[in-house]
Amino acid sequence: MGTQNHIPDIARLTYAELLGYVTYLKSQALSVQTMNIRINSIRKYFEHLIEEGQIENNPVRRLRIKGAIQKIIVSPLTYTELESLYQEYVKPKDRYREEKHKLAHQRDGIILGLMIWQGIHSGELRKIETGHVNLDEGIIYIPSTRRSNGRELKLDSRQIVALHGYLTQASFKGEKLFDIHPANTVQSLVGSLKGINPIIKNAGHIRASVILHWIKMYNKRQVQYMIGHKHISSTEKYEVQELETLTDQLMKHHPFS
Repeated sequence: MGTQNHIPDIARLTYAELLGYVTYLKSQALSVQTMNIRINSIRKYFEHLIEEGQIENNPVRRLRIKGAIQKIIVSPLTYTELESLYQEYVKPKDRYREEKHKLAHQRDGIILGLMIWQGIHSGELRKIETGHVNLDEGIIYIPSTRRSNGRELKLDSRQIVALHGYLTQASFKGEKLFDIHPANTVQSLVGSLKGINPIIKNAGHIRASVILHWIKMYNKRQVQYMIGHKHISSTEKYEVQELETLTDQLMKHHPFS
C-alpha cells in the first residue's frame, strides 16, 4: 500500500530531480562504479513498475555516469558583466583614422550585441541578411547552419538603435548584413574585449555564459530554441553545470553536519 501511495510521485519524476540525486551521490565522494550500481538498482525498480503497468517510461534508462562531469565553462560571466562589456565596448572613440574604421567599430558593436542577447556563434554571422532584421517589430531571424537551427529572437532596445544607425550608414554589397570573414572578425573583437575584461577567454566563453544565464530564466526547451541547439542533450549539459553550481552554493551556506 505504501508503494502505491508513492507511484504518482515516481510517475512525475523530473530530469532535474534525477540530476539532483546524481549531484547528491557525488557529494558523498562515492566512486563512479558505486554511483552506477545505485543508479542501476533504481533502473531495475522502474523496469519492474513498467512490467506491472504502473508507469510507461523508465526515466533512468539511459542514465549512466561515465566519469567526472566536466564543466562546460569555468568562471562564466554574469549577465551584469556581459552588459557592462557591451556598454564599454560601444562607447565612441575620441577619433578614428578613417571613416571606415568608425563604421567597423559600429559593426563590431552590433556583432557583440548579437553574441550577448542572441547567443550567436561566428558561423551564423555570414548568413544574416538585412531582410532578417525587422526593426519595427524589434526582432531578428538567425538562419540555420550545419551546427545550429534557425530561430527568431527579440532585439534589445540598444540593439535596435545601433542597427538603425548601421543600416542607414553602411554601404551594403548584396543582401548580407556583414561583409566580413566571421572567424577573423570575432577573433579581433575578442582581443579588444580582453582589454576591457581580462577574464574573457574566447567567443565560446561569452556564448556559454549567455546560455547559463538563460538556463536560470527559461526552461530548457526554450533555451534550446533560443540558442539554436539541434539536440536537447547539448542544452542539458549546461543545465547540469547550473544545478551543480547551485548545489555547491547551498553546501557552502547550509552545509550538512
